[in-house]
Amino acid sequence: MASSRQSRLLAAERRKGTFDSHELTLLLHGGEKSYEMAKKIDDIVYKDPVLRRDNMHYISHGAEYKDAVQKAAHAIETYRKMGLEWQSPEFHRFWTAVESESLPISLQMNMFSHALQALGSDEQRAKWVPLARNFDIIGCYAQTELGHGSFVRGLETRAEYDRTTQEFILNTPTLTSMKWWPGNLGKTACHALVMARLFLAGRDCGPHLFIMRLRDAKTHQPLPGITLGSIGPRLGLNPVDNGFMQLDKVRIPRKHMLMRYSEVTPEGRLVLHTNAKKPNYATMLFIRAHMIGGQGKKLSRAVTIAVRYSAVREQGHIDPNGGEVAVLDYVSQQNLLLPLLATSLAYLETGKWLAKIYATHSPENTAQLQELHASSACLKAITAFVAVRGIETCRRACGGHGYSRFSGIPRIYEYTSAAEIYEGDALVLFLQAARYLMKAMRVVQKGQTLTGDIKYLSHWTSVSPGTDPIVTKDADLGDLFKLADVFECAAARLIALAAQKLAHFSKQADLSPTQAWNRAAPWLIRAAEAHGEALLFVHFASAQDYEVSRPLRKVLKACILLYALTRIEENTLFFIETGVLLPRHVHVIHELVAEQLKILRPDAVTLVDAFDHADESLHSALGAYDGDVYTRMYEAAKQEPLNKTQVADGIHKYLKPLMKAKM
Repeated sequence: MASSRQSRLLAAERRKGTFDSHELTLLLHGGEKSYEMAKKIDDIVYKDPVLRRDNMHYISHGAEYKDAVQKAAHAIETYRKMGLEWQSPEFHRFWTAVESESLPISLQMNMFSHALQALGSDEQRAKWVPLARNFDIIGCYAQTELGHGSFVRGLETRAEYDRTTQEFILNTPTLTSMKWWPGNLGKTACHALVMARLFLAGRDCGPHLFIMRLRDAKTHQPLPGITLGSIGPRLGLNPVDNGFMQLDKVRIPRKHMLMRYSEVTPEGRLVLHTNAKKPNYATMLFIRAHMIGGQGKKLSRAVTIAVRYSAVREQGHIDPNGGEVAVLDYVSQQNLLLPLLATSLAYLETGKWLAKIYATHSPENTAQLQELHASSACLKAITAFVAVRGIETCRRACGGHGYSRFSGIPRIYEYTSAAEIYEGDALVLFLQAARYLMKAMRVVQKGQTLTGDIKYLSHWTSVSPGTDPIVTKDADLGDLFKLADVFECAAARLIALAAQKLAHFSKQADLSPTQAWNRAAPWLIRAAEAHGEALLFVHFASAQDYEVSRPLRKVLKACILLYALTRIEENTLFFIETGVLLPRHVHVIHELVAEQLKILRPDAVTLVDAFDHADESLHSALGAYDGDVYTRMYEAAKQEPLNKTQVADGIHKYLKPLMKAKM
């Protein structure tokens, strides 16, 4: 069968590449061994008739949930047969290929199981963790309420201790106190970790986690006093089974409070163990530490689709005497997509670093936990925000076909947009990180030395804005080492400015500490955002240290430089107001961006090929590897249920009686 013109165009694009895409693929995977493992597991999943995802576009909410339950059950059986070690690279690759985030067991692998491991006592771990890891029970993490989310201390769910029976009585006393949004909860989970405020003899002891059975082991019906249900269709991730829960004086044993860092004695006395504040970090840190690379992966999928389609979609003329050109030849299209390609690489690289830091951190090192919390908060806020808007940019870059679900991008957008909300709103996260930054600033003001990724603060806050220009010549803006100084100096000065503003408001007699913090919030948020931008660039820039071929090194440098320059373009005010850059530098940056686009244009398709997204994971008629976009669009449309008949239901009943004309 002869190949289509579009397939030949995409093949020609690949021949333009200046480096071997497989070399970058291995770099992104972490080596040949990791790559081969990923391919082996992907092959198992994509060839499985139950696990692979076909014809997803024509399915109702209820049917989608039923299909997801079948996939979840089959995935669990396959996982058991494969004997995968919990949280091993093979484990993560399997559940990524299965797209577990769209299954009604998604919270099992992270929040539910991890919270049991991190917050349960040794006795509780021994009992519950094996059950969760083997999927002998399906659980959820029930924190968010109809009326409360990030402000955990404001939760209304109550757990009152009854000394006479040594039980906790859990209750959601108001409409707004019912649990709302937890994944797996609506129709699937049989157990839940419930966040509730502990009351001992009427005294509020703050939020604690409790494990409880929700449904009868045989009938799966909710237990007495428990009302459960689905919260209805959402923008995306509908099979995740987000649910609601009301509790009416439900009793659970005393030992069902997670007791690693605090416990209630039989007599009703609260005992706090060492580092009792660590539960505030444990579960959220685990999720956020792995979200950064996840945002990069989702964005890279959308970029792959948009770049491949832009390489075969011919539209208009650049040369009046030439034929139609691929839209990717327009610099305006390159300016939309290539910075997002570089951003995907930045998030993947930074995600590897953060996941490694989390995996090797010491739970007993409070200072390290605080820095990890601040870093992950900043990075989660930025990457989710940029990824969602980047994916929408990719959709629009595909023109009208991007609006079709066959493009695959609407599905990516739906799944990614949720990340802006779960595990913390951006502004809340920036303000959480700002508390750590203000603490670090106080250390600097005392003349003490900082370590870790915040150590730049010690150096740059000693330099006043404008007194020591970071960029002394235009060529500095093309120097990655100098750009690291630019990002870190801007962040340091914004942190120092936020500290000054906070101190100013704190001195006002009519303002409480909370009110002073609220007044200083705009400066605090900018400081945290600048810190996150500095982290992203510095860790992406470290990719230049890899031992790679000269052609790939050139391309990587152009990607890193393009990422840095376009982030400066996006946040120009950060750099101008701190005196790190001058207004005239903006024009130099625009020219340098244009230079990087020209360097990267021949390698655009080769770069997205290096992301190594299988057609089975893209679910896209526009982004398939063979480039045969129009054949795939037509074949997908023929699957539309409406096309099974030429005359659709309702035509004769409603429209034909109105159509009186005789032609």
